[in-house]
Amino acid sequence: MIEYVARSGPPEALNCPAFICDTCRKQVFGQGIVTWSTTIGHDGEPSPHRQTPIYVAHKGRCGRALEVWLEANYPRADGWIDLWDDLADFTRQLAHNLANAFADDLEGRYHQHRLVHPKETP
Repeated sequence: MIEYVARSGPPEALNCPAFICDTCRKQVFGQGIVTWSTTIGHDGEPSPHRQTPIYVAHKGRCGRALEVWLEANYPRADGWIDLWDDLADFTRQLAHNLANAFADDLEGRYHQHRLVHPKETP
């Protein structure tokens, strides 16, 4: 997840935003992924769908462990699918959306979703 990490020392104490791996709880820098699960509308029809919070992991072992956790908490049998994106691509898209409102996108249509929190944390 994105978290603030306290830092002390010169020139001053800071709270630093960082990507923290939801599997090992260490900072993710460089190579990493964001992952989440979602349900899609039936028969390809866009409809309000469910989505999990977005989780962060190191590529490899941590990412695979998080995928297992997502499947246990959001089973495919209940219509969930897991998705992921490279952290670099995610941050580029996030920076773009910070400066560009969905309402100004005349070519696209943004769909409502309902955030579904897990029963337990990873």
